[in-house]
Amino acid sequence: MQLAAGVDVGSTQTKAVILAGDGEPRILARALVDTGAYVPRAAELAFHAACREAGLDPREIGMIVGTGYGRYRIAFGHAQVTEISCHARGAHFVFPETRTVIDIGGQDAKVIRVGSEGEVRDFVMNDKCAAGTG
Repeated sequence: MQLAAGVDVGSTQTKAVILAGDGEPRILARALVDTGAYVPRAAELAFHAACREAGLDPREIGMIVGTGYGRYRIAFGHAQVTEISCHARGAHFVFPETRTVIDIGGQDAKVIRVGSEGEVRDFVMNDKCAAGTG
């Protein structure tokens, strides 16, 4: 079974998901933790919590992708992808007919236009930190 993980380090919450890629990809587990002041630790906690939920040893995960504002602080990750691209691909994965994603985060807000294959067609963001995110 091919296994992959995504870790999204946001300014307030860190999320992790474990995916199985054999045949039809499926979500095996997910986890959510507060980011707090120490970003690398939040990434580790979320990743390990998702692995525990899936009943997996973290060493079984073949690919780990980091995203979010703290994606470069994920020392155990293999690659980094912008959250805009991850939003588009993830929305398409779960709901293939998705054409718009709205993300109201702790630091900014984004609206993303998604193509028929899950690609980013266009996006806009607010231009002030936390503007309108409350």
